Amino acid sequence: MRCVRVGGTVVAVAMLEPLAPEVGYVYYLLVLRDHRRRGLARRLLREALERFGRSGRSVVYAATESDNVPMIALLVSEGFRPVERRETGYRDGGLGAWGLRSRMRLVHGERLYGRRVDAPPEPGAARG
Repeated sequence: MRCVRVGGTVVAVAMLEPLAPEVGYVYYLLVLRDHRRRGLARRLLREALERFGRSGRSVVYAATESDNVPMIALLVSEGFRPVERRETGYRDGGLGAWGLRSRMRLVHGERLYGRRVDAPPEPGAARG
């Protein structure tokens, strides 16, 4: 778990989990309402990508509700893309998460996103 504190109060949290030697998972990312739009979620997400990369993870997944527009925009701006259900597996060059989904904390209505740690965000993607 990683967090951001302001005046001793935790205002943002990211929960991370290694799923396999080459796979990391950001399974929870929350910023308190009064502290949103200050770059805290981006900061935690980038830190997660760096930590997973340093520990040898080459693929990172994150999930969010399909109607959470701000989180989807953040993930896309940081190089994540939606993972298709029948996509080639992460070991074969795709982002398919076969064999890992049962260990992810996905709930009904969430969509899985993924990216390769060494892959930069798409050209022209917003950087903050």
